[in-house]
Amino acid sequence: MHDPLVIGGREITSRLFLGTGKFANNSLIPRVVEASGAQVVTVALRRVDPDFEEENIASFVPRGCILMPNTSGARNAAEAVRIARLARAAGCGNWVKIEVITDNRYLLPDNYETVKATEILAAEGFVVLPYVSPDLMVARALVEAGAAA
Repeated sequence: MHDPLVIGGREITSRLFLGTGKFANNSLIPRVVEASGAQVVTVALRRVDPDFEEENIASFVPRGCILMPNTSGARNAAEAVRIARLARAAGCGNWVKIEVITDNRYLLPDNYETVKATEILAAEGFVVLPYVSPDLMVARALVEAGAAA
């Protein structure tokens, strides 16, 4: 059955997005991506080191996958925007998972800062996929701000 998902004008057939944060060894990433059929792989920009190819996590993401940096570590919209811009400048493309976490104890997302970051980045041509706590009004604000999903 052909049931594509279209995000930011790009068609993908797998709805599984794979994160890279918990692998015991980066060399496992290509095998897991292949076995799972995932087409979108997220990576924290702070884990990308273009000067050290052997341990640059981005080098383990198979070609053809959408590399989606996330803004893990951002404490406000301005930091998230800066991280996303750096990721694009480093060649990671224009897809970005926005994560703004101001609560260090419970690690809950800051929905309002996420909306701010989404509005700025969507206006700059990013395909923004925000990470938020469930809230219908925030979801509507994200749609208005230009979130892709």
